Amino acid sequence: MTTTAETPVNTKTAPRRAVHYHCFNCLKADLDRLQRAHDAATLTTTGNWTPAQNLWHCAKFMECSLDGFPSAAPAPVRWIAALLFKRNAVKTDKPVPAGFKLPKEAAYLLPPEDITFDDAMSYLRNTIARVDAGERFTHPSPLLGHLTHDEWTTLHLKHCMLHLSFLHTGEA
Repeated sequence: MTTTAETPVNTKTAPRRAVHYHCFNCLKADLDRLQRAHDAATLTTTGNWTPAQNLWHCAKFMECSLDGFPSAAPAPVRWIAALLFKRNAVKTDKPVPAGFKLPKEAAYLLPPEDITFDDAMSYLRNTIARVDAGERFTHPSPLLGHLTHDEWTTLHLKHCMLHLSFLHTGEA
């Protein structure tokens, strides 16, 4: 089930694990499951990124909403995106769609090819710990503009559900 850059898969149709996070504690519980599967050498992916790359990407996106994004889409693009996509992104249970290709301006969100699982897991856990300690998501989205902390939280949980659904633990 593991894929590589040499054999890209269509992530819109790739098999995915059913996951749902309604809070960061749910996400942390799933991270524990993923860690156990990694330790048992049963963790696989049906997407185009390694488990470590998926974890790192989720952490980086979350970190940017805490510390700021290095760039933003042009204002007209943000207005249209906010009008067309913001409600589904932050106010409904609709999942984030798979198969979205990041624009070149967002290359800072692309994971390093050589990131290790342990480093990526630590990065994501430490970023979540910052929120648990009281830090707030305050920076505007480079695509959707201003979001409240609760809207950011919803978006991050949905984003993690998307990426971590490609990771399979080997559990029944």
